[in-house]
Amino acid sequence: MIASRTRIWLGAGLLAYGALLFALVGAVPGGSDTSGYFNEARLFARLKIHAAERTLPGIPARGAPPYLYVPLGFRPSADGSAQMVPTYPPGLPLLIAPTARVVGWRHAGDILLVLHSLAGLALTFALGRMCGLPAPWSLLGAAVMAASPLYLYTSLCALSDVPATAWATAAVLAAWKGRERPAWALAAGACVAVGFLVRPSNFLIVVPVALATGLSPGSLILLGLGAFPGIAAWMAVNHAAYGGYFQSGYGAIGNEFHANLVPGTLAYAARWLPLLLSPIVIVSPVILALSRQRTRVVAVLAAWAAVYIGFYLPYRWTHEDWWFLRFLLPAAPALIVAGLIVLQLCFERLFERFPATWARALPVFLLFASLGVEAAQNVPLHAWAIGQGERKYGRVADWLGANVPRNSAIIAHQFSGALFYYTDLTLLRADQMDPSTAARVNTSVRSGAIPLYAVLFPFELGALRDLPGPWALAGSVDDVTIWRCDRARM
Repeated sequence: MIASRTRIWLGAGLLAYGALLFALVGAVPGGSDTSGYFNEARLFARLKIHAAERTLPGIPARGAPPYLYVPLGFRPSADGSAQMVPTYPPGLPLLIAPTARVVGWRHAGDILLVLHSLAGLALTFALGRMCGLPAPWSLLGAAVMAASPLYLYTSLCALSDVPATAWATAAVLAAWKGRERPAWALAAGACVAVGFLVRPSNFLIVVPVALATGLSPGSLILLGLGAFPGIAAWMAVNHAAYGGYFQSGYGAIGNEFHANLVPGTLAYAARWLPLLLSPIVIVSPVILALSRQRTRVVAVLAAWAAVYIGFYLPYRWTHEDWWFLRFLLPAAPALIVAGLIVLQLCFERLFERFPATWARALPVFLLFASLGVEAAQNVPLHAWAIGQGERKYGRVADWLGANVPRNSAIIAHQFSGALFYYTDLTLLRADQMDPSTAARVNTSVRSGAIPLYAVLFPFELGALRDLPGPWALAGSVDDVTIWRCDRARM
């Protein structure tokens, strides 16, 4: 009866959370990451991996700065042609493309992200149950995840964090069942592969997955067989895009890791994770004390959290701002469930020693207070607003479609990926406009009678003085301004 009521509460909670997400979501082409995923998905839908650069007369791609015509989310093709290739991993685009065939490109990202977000919550609940937590405690684990500013933030835009979390958790759960039914080990390998395609650092989940299956040769072979098609697809995309099976769009990613960053990042995570994932995670390391009683559970959860945290501690971006801790989100189910296991055992001993009613009320109060601590962060951190911020990119594109000539050239940086996705206009990267290039652009657009505009976000307005002008304000969308090169004053 209790389990049945818990499932009803879980279902009702997922429906309510799904309604909230659909009201706030904006998983559409926007900044670098989100536009990059959608541009890549559209290429995949056309069975392509290269895109042609849109050039100005007299300034061919080979004779221009390498990124002059290349929007955010792309890099120049390695073959030296006037083409470019996507920067980001292929997993999320490979999920967006078939979704778009069913529901259309306008809603594909929204539906995909919301479904992954709800799946992540349900899988966190299932992880708690599989690790021995009672149903109400497992429900609390899902609620902690749902209330997290990190989880809400990354559920509302087209980022890979929530899908990476869902597939990593699914891989561990499937591997756990793989000891009893070998077919589940095959499924676990497939989940590992999808998670890896979505975010290559998800190769880390192999450690807890292997521990969950028991490290038997048969299980490891099945894991490998399940993962093989996804890994082969990743290698094929890399070879087609970057010329090597083990190349990636990120380039020399090793340069982003520095051991001297570990102490600062560790302090930053210790400060923020209790606010972003609730104070429950503070006690999660104590689960190591239970290694003799719950060997398998402790090994899987501890390894799961350790490999992700250890990998990202020296990463230069992890401590840049609170939302960069989203890189640790795939470890959040392990941290939350581990903390709840410790607290549940502590409260059980409390009940044995103090059976009075107040003793049973105390943990309820403390747990909901912990939940409130993280939930209260959503408003000051504006975690709920990212989706609406992404949608303004489409409104800027609509303004351009209605107000600028079709042969216009647009100078942009932050807007460059969305410009390439939403329009057929020629792009000129603002950060590539050195004085020499600006002079060449000025000559080209004047000789070809090409209207020249600039789309600038507030933090980019200082660059206007370095662009070929003079400029007149042509319009604005929210806080984004559109400027027209005023030829009458040239």
